[in-house]
Amino acid sequence: MTASEQRPHGTHLPERFEMPENHLDVVVSPGSIDTSRRASLKTTLIAVVSMPLFFLLAFTICYVSASHAPVPHDLALTIGGPASITDPVAEMIDDEAPAAFDVTQTISADDAREAVATREAVGAVVVDGSDVTTVIASGGGALATQVVQTAGQEIADELGGVNTVEDASPLPADDPGGSVLFFLLVACTVGPFLSITAISQVLRTARTRTYVATAAGAAVLVPVIAFSMISLFVDYGVTFGTVAAVLGVAMIYAFTVGLLATFFTKVAGQGGVLLVILFLVALNFPSAGGTAPESMLPPFWQVLHQGWLGAGAFEQMRNILFFAGDGSHRWLMQLLIWTATAAALVGLVTARDRRRSAAGDVGHDADGNSPSVGAAVVG
Repeated sequence: MTASEQRPHGTHLPERFEMPENHLDVVVSPGSIDTSRRASLKTTLIAVVSMPLFFLLAFTICYVSASHAPVPHDLALTIGGPASITDPVAEMIDDEAPAAFDVTQTISADDAREAVATREAVGAVVVDGSDVTTVIASGGGALATQVVQTAGQEIADELGGVNTVEDASPLPADDPGGSVLFFLLVACTVGPFLSITAISQVLRTARTRTYVATAAGAAVLVPVIAFSMISLFVDYGVTFGTVAAVLGVAMIYAFTVGLLATFFTKVAGQGGVLLVILFLVALNFPSAGGTAPESMLPPFWQVLHQGWLGAGAFEQMRNILFFAGDGSHRWLMQLLIWTATAAALVGLVTARDRRRSAAGDVGHDADGNSPSVGAAVVG
């Protein structure tokens, strides 16, 4: 029997309200959905398989494309010394490694060192006669420092002198690879995201303010717990004020992640997890500069690094720990723009939900019953 044959006598529905055979794509009025109906086994299996498959593909493709063969791309290198020496050295670098380095020259050795200490340059090569001093900043990325040291050694060999290495921002002995700080970023991403996901699963009818409160709680707890655990293994040798500043940035970032996860969940429901994987994992982690510094990323990922939220948080924390806060305004502003945007998006979703709630109240009679059209569709 068709849907039209089952329709009660005297009820006339527009064509767009016809119930499809599979009962999956009909739009009905508020309160008229039969919540006892379950998704089919096929639909459930597709949902179960698609999520891990999407994570596997997105995460692998993004990470491998970003870090499979790290080579310098416009790595900022300052050469200090007399122009009579630095000019031919700069030409030699450009000839042997075009597009690998962005070379600037200065006659002052102190200016060259200052450029590295303030992160205006990734490294510097100071030429004094035939001898060379290579200035690196391990805190800015171990892979980049290796490239700078290699360049300094080749210049020294070309000049027939000795190469001496100076580290303007050394890494702690407990973390010679400089990867532990990146794990703090990962924890501050996964913690808030999983908290929002848990709320969406346990309290399916939770209001937006419940999600925001959860995001705020996770933003406070996750960075403190994660950094405390890190401190059991790594001693950064910094003051309490420096640690507090790092935690402050981590909390802002974690709250931003929670707000974005809230927005994605409210807009896309359970499918919001896929958006979180794309925005906060697949695109976020490779572009942050933790596994490979910005100067060693391919051009696409370098561009993403200049505007993504993970990069803003990670570079800001790196600046505080290893560079006395130099360059903080630039990266902090990048992070705060994301925070403000996420808050605005959540605000828009909240306003939308209030309008829908008001419309739903108007669409019910005094006894709370749905209009007859909705009942007829379900019937």
